[in-house]
Amino acid sequence: MTDSPLLPPPGNAPFAPADVIGFDVQAGDGSAGEVDPYSEEVAPDHLVVNTGGTLFNKKVLLPCWAVRDIDRIAGVLHVPQERDLIRDAPPFDRDLRVTDPGYRARIDAHYGRGTA
Repeated sequence: MTDSPLLPPPGNAPFAPADVIGFDVQAGDGSAGEVDPYSEEVAPDHLVVNTGGTLFNKKVLLPCWAVRDIDRIAGVLHVPQERDLIRDAPPFDRDLRVTDPGYRARIDAHYGRGTA
């Protein structure tokens, strides 16, 4: 499926956020959005995903540990979660991610790791 090396244990992303900006996020049941340039700001453990849409341009955080495969040729990150889980994640907040130490923990808990 990809030319990328085997992924290390969860939590150790085998990529730099700057390297995957613009990549499609392919969930288990279809496209969930695209990696947004804000990802460079929240590095190294989360990506910002623009879930798109015509009326709503929602941005959410996606933990790097959720990425299971990278197709660098096609520009696609594969995650096992369903797209609704990604789209229903708490919205990305540039200020909250800096001022609230529990923000990223709540994001991880949303995806099934850690506690909220």
